[in-house]
Amino acid sequence: MGNAVNPADISINGRLGARGSDWDLEELPNRTLAGYTFLSYVGPLLWSIRAAEFIERNIMKYCPRPFAFLLCLFLPCIATAQDSDRFAKIGEIMQKAVDDEKVIGHNALIFHQGEVVYYEDWGQRNKKKELKVERDTIFRIYSMSKPITSVAVMQLVEAGKIDLDDPVEKYLEAFKGLKVLEGDEEVAPRRVMTVRDLLRHTSGLTYGFFGDSAIDKAYRNKGILISDKNIEETVEKLGEIPLLYHPGQRFHYSASTDVLGRVVEVASGERFDDYLQANIFDPLEMKDTFFTVPKDKRPRFAELYQGSDGDLKPSNVFASFRFFNPTDFDSGGGGLCSTIDDYLSFCKMLIGGGTLDGKQILKKETIDTMFTNQLGDKVEEASRMFQFGLGFRISPRGDYSWGGAAGTRFWVNPEKQLAILYMIQINPYGNRNWGDQVRDIA
Repeated sequence: MGNAVNPADISINGRLGARGSDWDLEELPNRTLAGYTFLSYVGPLLWSIRAAEFIERNIMKYCPRPFAFLLCLFLPCIATAQDSDRFAKIGEIMQKAVDDEKVIGHNALIFHQGEVVYYEDWGQRNKKKELKVERDTIFRIYSMSKPITSVAVMQLVEAGKIDLDDPVEKYLEAFKGLKVLEGDEEVAPRRVMTVRDLLRHTSGLTYGFFGDSAIDKAYRNKGILISDKNIEETVEKLGEIPLLYHPGQRFHYSASTDVLGRVVEVASGERFDDYLQANIFDPLEMKDTFFTVPKDKRPRFAELYQGSDGDLKPSNVFASFRFFNPTDFDSGGGGLCSTIDDYLSFCKMLIGGGTLDGKQILKKETIDTMFTNQLGDKVEEASRMFQFGLGFRISPRGDYSWGGAAGTRFWVNPEKQLAILYMIQINPYGNRNWGDQVRDIA
């Protein structure tokens, strides 16, 4: 997918020669596409940057000019055929995954330059009930909640209620006097944990799920994020456990974003769920995004599966307890459910520099800050193997992305006006890469 060429940026400087048929291309600045647009009659067909690059690198360089013009007429058809081939390949791979019983059901969507250019679904959202995956199927998006929470924090930064470099203990008294475990000794941190640390996962917190350190075991013993009644209780428990690393020392994926949910509550004076509804979900018309799925929408809620390829079975009922039963625990790190179109609205807002359909969620400069790498030289080299902004992973190809524990994925690329979304429900997801295949092919 490529950027659109703006017709306003292309001037028609070609002129007819004495015979009325020869273009003088020497006057075209930077050898633009304009000389071949025939006074903009053909131009609207050629706004794809892919076509422009092809012309620049191949047609204008090697072809006689009369033939170059004729080839330009057919480039949009070629590009369309290429898109169709890629989309067909996505469908073949995803359907085969279902046929081979490696996936029960999933869907994918590609948004490019203002429109949905591809959507397809495969398999079932509930195998036992024989219910198909559909476009309005509701999925547990788990850690795809994190970018939404990060946007909420940055709204309060814009409002002057939070500063990125404020100590977290300014908002959460339980974090005052936190120590760091070094060997068998608890020591004072080299500096205090900041809100920025929480956003970029350099807080020194951990999750307790992925490691077996003394700190991870302490998280499990206290039931962090498992038995907590609300995020305030989560914070109180975390305040009793030393940090795994010094704040700012290294990137370490953690419960930081859940802590941010509590920071939002303290800074805004609202319950986290209510804040998200009023300031993000309602303005973006995300009507199917919530912590608990309402009863009238549960028929659309996908079953969660676990197990190995060819042996996928429904997960333990407890794994979805909070999604079915209203609680006071609003997990900003992994508690939301959504549909592919709801999350597309969020992505379109990001692509639009913080605005969607005239509704501003964030300023463009704020989005730019969130999409800027925050892992600088002071962060240990081992954790700078990739780039991470404020809530988003940054890829070399200009994508900003994240995913969820059950395999859901999203990528946005503002420069290309591109969003790619993929939804599935297998947890643990393991080393499966269905969503990554969609991104690579697209």
